[in-house]
Amino acid sequence: MGLLLVAALTLVYWNHFDNSFHFDDNHTIVNNRYVTDIANLPLFFKDAATASSLPTNQAYRPVVTSLNAIDYWLAGELDPRVFHWHIFLEFLLLLYLMFLLMARVFAAAAGEPHPYVALFASVFFAFHTATAETINYIIARSDGFSTLMVLAGMLLYVSNAGWKKQLGLIPFVIGCLAKPTTLMLAPILLVYELLLERPSVTVPNEKPDPAEKVLASLKGTASYFLVGVGMYVFTRSMFSDTWSPSNVSALHYLNTQPFVIWVYLKTFVLPVGLSADTDLGLIKGFLSPKVLWGMLVVVMMLLLAWFTAKRRKTLPIAFGILWFFIALIPTSSIIPLAEVMNHHRTFFPYIGLVMAASWSACLLYGKAAGSDPSWLKKTAAFALAGALLAAHAYGAYQRNEVWDNDRSLWRDVTIKSPLNGRGWMNYGLAEMRRGDAQTALDHFERALNTNYGRHPYLFVNLGLATDYLGDKSRAERYLKQAVRMGPGFPETHYYFAKWLHENGRPTDAIQHIEKALELSPAHQAAGHLQQKIRRSAQEVLDTAAAHATASNTPEAWLGLSLEYYKTGEYERCIDASRNALNLRPDYAEAYNNICSARNKMKQYDLAIEACENALAIRPDYPLAHGNLNWAKKRLSETR
Repeated sequence: MGLLLVAALTLVYWNHFDNSFHFDDNHTIVNNRYVTDIANLPLFFKDAATASSLPTNQAYRPVVTSLNAIDYWLAGELDPRVFHWHIFLEFLLLLYLMFLLMARVFAAAAGEPHPYVALFASVFFAFHTATAETINYIIARSDGFSTLMVLAGMLLYVSNAGWKKQLGLIPFVIGCLAKPTTLMLAPILLVYELLLERPSVTVPNEKPDPAEKVLASLKGTASYFLVGVGMYVFTRSMFSDTWSPSNVSALHYLNTQPFVIWVYLKTFVLPVGLSADTDLGLIKGFLSPKVLWGMLVVVMMLLLAWFTAKRRKTLPIAFGILWFFIALIPTSSIIPLAEVMNHHRTFFPYIGLVMAASWSACLLYGKAAGSDPSWLKKTAAFALAGALLAAHAYGAYQRNEVWDNDRSLWRDVTIKSPLNGRGWMNYGLAEMRRGDAQTALDHFERALNTNYGRHPYLFVNLGLATDYLGDKSRAERYLKQAVRMGPGFPETHYYFAKWLHENGRPTDAIQHIEKALELSPAHQAAGHLQQKIRRSAQEVLDTAAAHATASNTPEAWLGLSLEYYKTGEYERCIDASRNALNLRPDYAEAYNNICSARNKMKQYDLAIEACENALAIRPDYPLAHGNLNWAKKRLSETR
């Protein structure tokens, strides 16, 4: 039967194995030069900058980066099929461990493992439509792998006695190096000890001593809490200094989460409206109807956990509900993330809901069918279960289709989340790749009217679209604005440098491509572009130098000095300006170029002298005034 189920699941996911890289895959895999070399594996554990080409996203997840590098090495290139197959095989292993754990939990409640119920729970999770959100999204392998380690750690703990319980610390530590949500294994184990290990602290007829039981449970799980605290402190200390999860208010984020939890619960029951990037924003009203409704749902779920914890027979329901809430703590509490809600975050928490729902269905069937169920009742139960699994399998297959490529994914986002500006921007990018720049521009302009309307990346894409349509002047304005709005974003400098290079201005591009690589040394595309720009810039310099030497005019030497300045060759810039001054001693522009170069070299005394010479010739020269003021300000700061 197991092989048939694996075959069925493979068939359901068959259309996902060639799905594209998406979204955060671009900066963690596609543009991350570190994952292209398997020799970097030790470096992943030393430097979080290897995790992403975006400085703000350089969290310390060395196991995930290692898995990406291994898949790149196996494929020999950026082939998403290898990544998807690897993730799918891990998923199959996770389902097997889930089956073993479910059987263990059900046995603790009913005295027997109920393998068919445990099997149904694992299969239900496997085919659940929402699960496809995590399996399709390659970088969300962090959710899948860390959950696999949680299950492995828990099984090793609950299946052993004495010191062997500590064997679960091995996958626990590995999981923490994949994603911090693994830390929730410790409180989940504590709840398991309190509820399911006899005597249960909540079942009255087992007559536990509450204080003694709590103390024993804390003692049994203490090593996991201690290691968890140590892993949190260690991993957090390893994050890149540039890492920034969001600038969202923690209070408003927390206020929004009850409604988010309601959405997650609703999606578990009826997974319609799934979106790769939702448009739910912060709910700032503390008495908002959405917040109050979410809080009511949370209270009702916790009350259900409380009442089902009173009888051993219903303990898996209580445990599953508490698992759900505990697993959500890292993403649905006081830790503000950039997006208030993401469906792939439910991968780990939904295991608890699957446990609670499957055991509830088992108890309801037992009550309805009695001790000797008829053939008709058995058939009806199997038919109902089969219909449920078939519906979810169809939903998962359809979500795989949505995740096929950027155009299908972001089109779906704009339908499901029409207020999401990033969705419109990415849909526009997909249209740009198809050559439909006008439609892309329409989508970008629509994004301007959303909360994403002031994001630097949107202006980068506006620049690329208008350039494609032939409006070079407007394109340059958009790209310059992107740099002004996001000077710390490597992509703004990268795309402006790329545009300058393509438009025959390599010396102007030098400073931007070098800034992009300064911000993001892992940026693979920027590294390749830098080489092209340097070659082109050298050709421009050689041509300008030959022209200056041949014509020997002040203007030609001044032009050469400017090209040297753009490429950061400040000594040569000064030499060329002096050649211009030899030919025209009253050349204010040449003195100003010397002043600018001295400023870059932090030789502020000499910069002031050069600017004063320029202003003695042209008192109304604004550039010289600006450079002089800059030099004076910097000189005063250094004294």
